[in-house]
Amino acid sequence: MNTAMANKAMANKGNPEVTVELESDASLIQQIRGGNLNAYEGIMRRHNQRLFRLVRSIISNDAEAMDIVQEAYIIAFQHLQTLRDTDAFASWLARIARNEALMLLRKNHRSITMDNQQLESVIERSALSDRPKQPDCELANQQVKKLLEDSIDKLPDSFRSVFMLRAIERCSVREAAEILEIQEATVKTRYYRAKKLLQQQLNQYIKKSELSVHEFAGARCDAMIRNVMQKIRNA
Repeated sequence: MNTAMANKAMANKGNPEVTVELESDASLIQQIRGGNLNAYEGIMRRHNQRLFRLVRSIISNDAEAMDIVQEAYIIAFQHLQTLRDTDAFASWLARIARNEALMLLRKNHRSITMDNQQLESVIERSALSDRPKQPDCELANQQVKKLLEDSIDKLPDSFRSVFMLRAIERCSVREAAEILEIQEATVKTRYYRAKKLLQQQLNQYIKKSELSVHEFAGARCDAMIRNVMQKIRNA
């Protein structure tokens, strides 16, 4: 190993997130299939944020969303050996999480559709009388994030998932369509209508401020990883 490589290795030592960024899903899956269960932690750290946002766009409860994401990881691990196209792992994992969220809605008899009258009600509730000021401190920025999160929660279910994937997670139209199992044209239409419902000023904050909503990191991320890894090892 040359000096440059050695220095890089020492700098990355003890920082699993750096390693995760360097390795592809396919590489991590190969390690898992070879018996290295620890590689699954790398998978989870990479996908936690996206999965939580996707599930949170369907289930309006943080605790329930976390439970569903954990269950999705366990299901994915149990079927990892049968996955043929490891390059499509991200979309496959997201579909598992989405299906688990929809199953919970059906189990609890919650509505996953919205008629025209309900849609009009959402539009009225989403209308904001006061334009938020440009944030100039952390407190103001947190207030804007809360405003945006509340507005997203008021979107119709089908619009909310598309918006979360396209605007917040920056998924392509094709990737969003694969995850949600709908046509690309439908993704475009729902994304357009979702932005309309969120009002022009909120769209400007997303573009200019690069706000991050429903963040899932730190202690919550670590706790989920510990829970999933413990269940996998116990199994």
